[in-house]
Amino acid sequence: MALGFCVYLSIINADARKASPYPYRHMRQREIFYQYPHALQLLYFISICIGCLLISSNLASLAVILIGGMDSLTTTASLLFIQGFSSIGSFLIPALWLAWMKKAGDADFLHIRRPAKTIPLLGGLVFLLLSSPLISALQEWGKTWKLSPGIDAFFKETTLQSEAILDQLLHVDSWFTFLMSFFVIAIIAGICEEFLFRGGLQNLLGEWFKSSHAAIWVTAIVFSAVHMDLAGFLPRCLLGGILGYAYLYSGSIWVPAILHIVNNGFSCLIEFCYHKGYSKLDPDVLSQSLGLEWTLVSIAGLVFFSIFIFRYQKLKDSIRKD
Repeated sequence: MALGFCVYLSIINADARKASPYPYRHMRQREIFYQYPHALQLLYFISICIGCLLISSNLASLAVILIGGMDSLTTTASLLFIQGFSSIGSFLIPALWLAWMKKAGDADFLHIRRPAKTIPLLGGLVFLLLSSPLISALQEWGKTWKLSPGIDAFFKETTLQSEAILDQLLHVDSWFTFLMSFFVIAIIAGICEEFLFRGGLQNLLGEWFKSSHAAIWVTAIVFSAVHMDLAGFLPRCLLGGILGYAYLYSGSIWVPAILHIVNNGFSCLIEFCYHKGYSKLDPDVLSQSLGLEWTLVSIAGLVFFSIFIFRYQKLKDSIRKD
């Protein structure tokens, strides 16, 4: 269906190019893609994302079945392969396609060439640390949400499936298997998701809305929604907002990617060490709310640090102009 929609859009734009005056009728689509209406660019991007998701997930599963049979689908190695292959196919490939299509308008649309600098990284880490009590409180609040019985059952099932897969990938007996899991869950997922959501979607929405703040929070909502976790919806929205602002103020896709890797990697390491008995820090206890006092401290810290960063950025821009 998604691929069919892409073909349909291509036919429409082929007709539009034929009707256009010189030189557009002689140009390839990617040479004028950046001049298309923002809604049409977004539709193209969504269609490519859906198509790549279906293709990559099915190809990964088919490869596992052909090599090891149906029974191998539930092994840890197969799950790692499917997870990693699907992340690259579903997130990274569409983002790179979009960057290629936008090249005529912006040679570095995703901001890949800009290195991750120390100060934006440290600032992002401080935001992640300050937000931890608030994220825990939002997670606890999300668990109390009640929708219709059908919707609640659906989200409960998807959450249990995701938790079962994550437990299998992290509750392993060897460091080698854990490192492979860490590579897939933290590094591959962190980089690929940031390329798609912050590099691709946030940039597209920013061009359309003419507001970086609106683009950040709409992208954060979409980022959270695709994880299909009702209890974690608000915490992931907050995380998506932090990553979005890290991308905006650093100007480099590598800053939110590294922060995403740190966030996922820390959770993976805590889970594995507790399972192996290396640590007595229970991840379930760690994720529980610390109480109203710490939640208020977290909110106040985020507000004051945001004001500090804003003032710092404003001062920095004024110095550059002078």
